[in-house]
Amino acid sequence: MRVALLTNVLSPYRIPVFRDLATTPGWSLRVFVNVRTEFHWSDAYARAYERGCDELDVELSKTLTLRRRVSMHRETESAQRVETHLPLGTFKALRRFAPDVILTSELGARSAIAATCAALLNVPLVIWSYHARSAAGAVGPFQRVLRRALLSRADAVVGMGRQAREVLMSYGVPPSRIFDAPNSHDHEVLETALADVEPFAARHALRALTGARENLALVVGRLVEAKGTTALLEQWSQVPAAAREGWSLVFVGDGPLEPKIHEAATAHPGEIVHLPAVAPERMAEIYAASDLLVFPSLGDPWGLVVNEAFACGLPAVCSRLAGCADDILEPGHNGWLFDPTNGTEAAQTLTEALRSRDLERMGSIARDTAKRFAPEQMAAGMRRAIVHAAAVQRRIDS
Repeated sequence: MRVALLTNVLSPYRIPVFRDLATTPGWSLRVFVNVRTEFHWSDAYARAYERGCDELDVELSKTLTLRRRVSMHRETESAQRVETHLPLGTFKALRRFAPDVILTSELGARSAIAATCAALLNVPLVIWSYHARSAAGAVGPFQRVLRRALLSRADAVVGMGRQAREVLMSYGVPPSRIFDAPNSHDHEVLETALADVEPFAARHALRALTGARENLALVVGRLVEAKGTTALLEQWSQVPAAAREGWSLVFVGDGPLEPKIHEAATAHPGEIVHLPAVAPERMAEIYAASDLLVFPSLGDPWGLVVNEAFACGLPAVCSRLAGCADDILEPGHNGWLFDPTNGTEAAQTLTEALRSRDLERMGSIARDTAKRFAPEQMAAGMRRAIVHAAAVQRRIDS
């Protein structure tokens, strides 16, 4: 069976998933991408395209790329700049490949073109769509109509977890057509890097480099409003000084809010720390040197940094608005949940986490939790959806 997989870019953490999917007996998988890298990604992500071409059958489609601002969370009016890709060469590329099934990601122009191609080529369509509950609420009426129309055309839909399933059902997708594929990080790169890290040395080196305190609360990701960055700074200041004593809030990442982080770091040396974005393989040292992850997102579709932190044995203080919150977080066992739009609740939750004497036990549980979110599980969910769609098409044809 020839399977065409359409996505915008070949993310490094997707390569193990696609590779597992490509090993399905009797399948020929080709990955069609729009661009080699996104505008805000590091060189490590750009190199992932070359790595993917070595390990997978990859074709770069002719694409028109536009940049725009999108709303991420209606209540807080947070937004971020994104790239929209119009894959103008997709139909010609698909016609050459002659797929038996088309799997397309997201619910925009790419999926609209894929749906048209599937209809013209008379092949089943699978849509891979994942949205956090809060981000889906920021969608306007025209987008909702478009998404409903696309999803009604799909023979199967791949989601990522409970929030994605809830959003898909709100668009009218019946549960029987939704197949769960929990999100996974690039565990091979992370585990290989972790094997070379000595935790005590990593802790000492990071504190010597940054002037950080004994305990580190880590924040990883783009420094943008949609990640809850600004609100977190205010909420951290509301945590009692006695609870913050001995702790540093360490931001790892780049973005337009860097000046605000630098200003806070200057005003509170040692307590607020900033490190520029680093390559995925280098993150293992930073995770190993830290004690806790803080993920204050206002609406990430998932939040892979939680997977990564868990794999490294860190419990997490995680936003309820992140797509992963309902699936990977077990409050009291591997972390805490909080509403990042409620400053009082956020400060109280941070206080509880910083005062906890149970971080090591929770980190051990978190490490076990991460094992349930492996690339093989994600690929298995996609595989079930593709098999279902092909079976539906065979019944129709017969």
